[in-house]
Amino acid sequence: MALSDFNDLHKTKGLEAVRGQVMAAIKAGPANTEQPPASPPAPSDAGGAGEADPLANALKRYALIHGETKVYDEHAKKVYKQAGMKATLGAKVFNEWLNHEGRRTTTWVAINSAGETPEKGGSTDPLEKMIKRFTYIYPTKNVWDDDYQDVVTLEALKALHPNEFARWNEHPRRKVKLQENIVFDPTQQADPETTINTFTGIPLAPDEPAKADGYSRCQSIMALIKHLCNGDEEVLDWVLKWLAYPLQHVGAKLDTALLFHSDVQGSGKSLFFGRVMTTIYGRYASILGQHQLESQYTDWRSRLLYAVFEEVLSRTEKHNQMGTIKHMITGTTQRIERKFVSGWEEANHMNGVFLSNEIQPFPLEPSDRRFLVVWPRHTLSPELQHGVSLELDNGGPSAFYQLLLDYPLGDFSPHSKPLQTRARERIVEFSLPNFEVFYREWKNGELDVPFGACLTRDLYGVYQTWCKRTGNRALSETKLITIYASRINKERKFYRLE
Repeated sequence: MALSDFNDLHKTKGLEAVRGQVMAAIKAGPANTEQPPASPPAPSDAGGAGEADPLANALKRYALIHGETKVYDEHAKKVYKQAGMKATLGAKVFNEWLNHEGRRTTTWVAINSAGETPEKGGSTDPLEKMIKRFTYIYPTKNVWDDDYQDVVTLEALKALHPNEFARWNEHPRRKVKLQENIVFDPTQQADPETTINTFTGIPLAPDEPAKADGYSRCQSIMALIKHLCNGDEEVLDWVLKWLAYPLQHVGAKLDTALLFHSDVQGSGKSLFFGRVMTTIYGRYASILGQHQLESQYTDWRSRLLYAVFEEVLSRTEKHNQMGTIKHMITGTTQRIERKFVSGWEEANHMNGVFLSNEIQPFPLEPSDRRFLVVWPRHTLSPELQHGVSLELDNGGPSAFYQLLLDYPLGDFSPHSKPLQTRARERIVEFSLPNFEVFYREWKNGELDVPFGACLTRDLYGVYQTWCKRTGNRALSETKLITIYASRINKERKFYRLE
């Protein structure tokens, strides 16, 4: 008689036969334990050396738990749901990994036996724990702490483990990584065999069933962003694409930023950009002010995917800090300086939103294409504010996260230029120096003198008269004529009158 399951085996041969087969299966381990072939390192601009294909790295790093839909991360020693893995790797890479013939499988027994506590069979020796937990970063005075998930100084480590520090420091199995191999790579291209990736995935899981019910749990949040865009469908579409792209392509660095400014108090700017969006990004988001921008230490920039800057420039600093702001938006790398810790270079994956109640938050040049500028016109209604607050406490950010993951991007890319809104034109107009305004009016025939050949001294006289009439402070003649000479031909000619 064929035995189809353990019940039949129990009835015919007894409990000991069942026990023997179960213990043999556990000892043998899962059937699919073959390691995938190593992929050759490939160059990347994410920082660090020896970087490889995201799928190859996923095959090295992750294993499906036998009999479960969960995934075990052998690098971080953590278990993740499949929804979280899709958000981290992207749906395409995740599905390729899940269906790959080289995808590994593990068991809860194997996972639990790798623990550090005595009841799990792990080592209780403090020195062994230090060897596993800390990695010295050469050539600095810093170490990487796997548990704390951050860089700490050797002095801090010595204070934490005063008795074992010397033995750890001299131990032949002490882990060492080069400074350039400590990377922040949300794109998951860094090779886990040669680098330490400080990115561990976006913490909030998207609400996958939200699409089926028409994203009902984030209707007030959607109404809020429409309100901030004044109901302009073209602007709303661009803003949603700007918000969605870095979530659909985790780690993408956009060449643009959002600037929402208005003299209307209580329009809801901070509620959306500072509450809803930072809830999605979690530890990889921050709300910043003028103090951080002017500080000599830049560790606040480290490991950020999303940043909200509120009133970051005083009236005296508007021009001085524009170079810093431009670099934060378009720079591919950034220097991180932390107090008492050696500085390091880190890939820049931060996308920024600037909020202000000033008519001119900072000066914009006519040729600058970094900012989409929006001027919210109305105060947020109490009903809408209450609706958003309820959704914040009842899964609204997760549903809105799923909406952004599903939002069609069309031809939008990190290099897409922002729309030319009236709000942007107003800031540009406000930022123009007086010699630009005078030149434009002269060229457009708006002055009492024609736009044509003239003596430089005569032109300067007209400029001085114009400055007095409009309340502007005049430049010197040398500066004004030098500026205009770069735009129109300036020659000295002599004529004889007979």
